[in-house]
Amino acid sequence: MVIDKMGKKVAIILFCGIIIFGLIIWNNTRIGKKSNIQISQNDISMMIKEGTLTNTKATLIIKNNSDKEVQYGESFQIEIKKNNKWYQLNEKHERFFTLAAIILDAGEQREIELNWEYGYGKLKKGTYRIIKDMAYCLENEKCNSFNAAVEFVIK
Repeated sequence: MVIDKMGKKVAIILFCGIIIFGLIIWNNTRIGKKSNIQISQNDISMMIKEGTLTNTKATLIIKNNSDKEVQYGESFQIEIKKNNKWYQLNEKHERFFTLAAIILDAGEQREIELNWEYGYGKLKKGTYRIIKDMAYCLENEKCNSFNAAVEFVIK
């Protein structure tokens, strides 16, 4: 009888350990490889509009502080900060974007609503950043691409 109670306790402890280990592995599978994206915002500022941030969406304010036209598209990436390093978030579902070039004139500001629930799911507590690919394109010249980012915290 003592062995049976002891055996049940051991089995329960092992079962709980396996569940906890599985949850840790499952949680970390969303974190991909270390980011190699360089952020060089130049004269572009991005911020999250106050009161719009949730764990599934936000309104992004992009402002062109330069004297040149800037182009960007609908696509964006989200990365997570762990141990002061940025890591890609693996997508839950593949996302598709229209390849339109949206133009932001010199001095212009625009708000765009981003919803990442389908692609990334609900973000857990942590520090994240949204990255947008952008480019300065002058007439008769090659476009100069760069990445702009804004950090945010999910509490």
